[in-house]
Amino acid sequence: MATRKTAPPKPAPAGDDKPVTLDALSKQLTKSKARWRAGDTDVSKMEPAARLAMLGAFPSQDAEALLAAAANAPAMLAAAPGFAPAVDWRNYKGGNHITPVKNQGGCGSCVSFGTSALMEAMAHIETGRWVDLSEADSHFCSSHGANCGGWWPDQCLDQAISRGICDEAGFPYPSAFPGNNIWAGPPVCKLAPDRANRITKPTTRIALTDATQVKNHLTNVGPVTGCLDVFQDFFNYKTGVYHHVSGAKAGGHCVLVIGYSEPEQCWIIKNSWDVTWGQGGFGKVAYADMKFNGSFYPMYGATGIKLPQAGWQPLGGVITTEPAAGSNADGRIEVFARGTDNALWHIWQTSAGGSFGGWSSLGGVLTSTPAVARNADGRLEVFVRGSDGGLYHMWQTVPNGGWSRWAGLGGVITSDPVAVRNADGRIEVFARGTDGALWHIWQRGGQQGWSSWASLGVQFNGNPAAGNNKDGRIEVFLRGTNGALVHVWQTAPNGGWSSWSSLGGVITSDPSVTNNKDGRLEVFARGTDNALWHIWQTAPNNGWSGWASLGGVITTNPVAGRNADGRIEVFVRGTDNALWHIWQTAPNSGWSGWGSFGGGIGSDAAVANNKDGRFQIFVRGTDNGLWQRWQTAPSNGWN
Repeated sequence: MATRKTAPPKPAPAGDDKPVTLDALSKQLTKSKARWRAGDTDVSKMEPAARLAMLGAFPSQDAEALLAAAANAPAMLAAAPGFAPAVDWRNYKGGNHITPVKNQGGCGSCVSFGTSALMEAMAHIETGRWVDLSEADSHFCSSHGANCGGWWPDQCLDQAISRGICDEAGFPYPSAFPGNNIWAGPPVCKLAPDRANRITKPTTRIALTDATQVKNHLTNVGPVTGCLDVFQDFFNYKTGVYHHVSGAKAGGHCVLVIGYSEPEQCWIIKNSWDVTWGQGGFGKVAYADMKFNGSFYPMYGATGIKLPQAGWQPLGGVITTEPAAGSNADGRIEVFARGTDNALWHIWQTSAGGSFGGWSSLGGVLTSTPAVARNADGRLEVFVRGSDGGLYHMWQTVPNGGWSRWAGLGGVITSDPVAVRNADGRIEVFARGTDGALWHIWQRGGQQGWSSWASLGVQFNGNPAAGNNKDGRIEVFLRGTNGALVHVWQTAPNGGWSSWSSLGGVITSDPSVTNNKDGRLEVFARGTDNALWHIWQTAPNNGWSGWASLGGVITTNPVAGRNADGRIEVFVRGTDNALWHIWQTAPNSGWSGWGSFGGGIGSDAAVANNKDGRFQIFVRGTDNGLWQRWQTAPSNGWN
């Protein structure tokens, strides 16, 4: 990388704010037999000044010098073709490598969005890991300064090389603006806590000065950032291969170029104007129209992505309960916890198996750890104890979608709720009542809502645990008042309940239950010696072993989950406050020794499975933030 002074950030030159009408544009497209179609987009509906404010591409001195050098270079120095007929990194070399489309809003931060998108893509191409980088950290906390003026990709990449870019959770884009509203006022810089441990850096930036170089790079390396002149008709682009038809030049804009098509003679781009523009935020631009100030300016690649050190990764927030994790219908993990305001907060993967966005509040007033379950149609539903001791719930209104308001289910409970699905998909919730006994409430099915509360009897301490037998029957486990493990179960799937029975032992924690690969239930708890003990069904749906010790010295409730290959794995905190784990060496079989994940944790772990089966674990750290680790492959290896 050449040493040079970075030009101070300047606003993009003011463009023509006279919009084109959709009707006139559509007629012009038809008349000219254009290869693209127009429509209303969120950007085209903006006030003209707001649209112009987003156009933040302003060439650097180095870019101008490279442009001049390329124009004067002898023809023999031109790059030799080494590219494929077509490339699209959404489906190339093993699958998708492009993160979801974002929205820069009314700010000229397109260069930072294009650069972050480039580094996110290259991180996945080079390492297989998804990252979600903070455009706010790149744009407002770097040499660019806390303003919405423009700059150029080489300047942005040089800053990424020297200082890195933190994760989105560390400094979410909306939080740079007053009231999390990008229209409310000038932005500010907020350095992420523990920033040095959460930054991603490229090692090298690559300037590509002609189309052949760009195609070679796209074929053999990865996406690039590029800038183009934006005309008024571009705001209305919906589908096809864009080329300028109508309207004056508005300004310059930077995008991520993710591929090209020789048959269509176009570049394929990822924009940062949300998903109403183009085809879900993506589009195609004719080769001849990918110009800035009428010329083919350099495009830029990046290689040698350095990710945050492997190990525990921060997800930010300040939480005051154990986290609870569930999986959306599309496989995206979502995590819930109580915040310092006693409301329910959540954070979720932006794509299945991928990185997380920022925290968002779901409101309410919680006095328990949340419980999450998935309805039969895939919608997540969350249950909490409210300030009046009653059970409250809220739910996704559609699978993978938004959330209802809070609704009360009555009762007065004195433990954390536990939610589990019946064999037919109906959710059933269990908790301790004011009489110290186990109570439950369940979905009636269809549009019939919920039952009344009913008691299952027996006095117990701590929180209940519930699982499903191989045939779908729910079974509930409690720590009795004498310390023994007691259980009760449905006598038929979706049906009535047995009498209580003791499984003996003396346990000093809440139990945790999961299924072996063959469907047999297995229960884990801390014993009086502070070791991990377990007991298991000797056959699916029936019979129990005696208690056996797995050793260790543990200081939290155990949490058990099942690997993609069916092997059970258990997670606990040790006396050193690190997270420890132990796992079956084969499905339905024996156990490993203990292994440490390190860290300093302040809660029970929450365990979820990614869409591909990989474990992802979440804990509250000693800083009260949410931290995560994950398997790098299904059933094997950890970050």
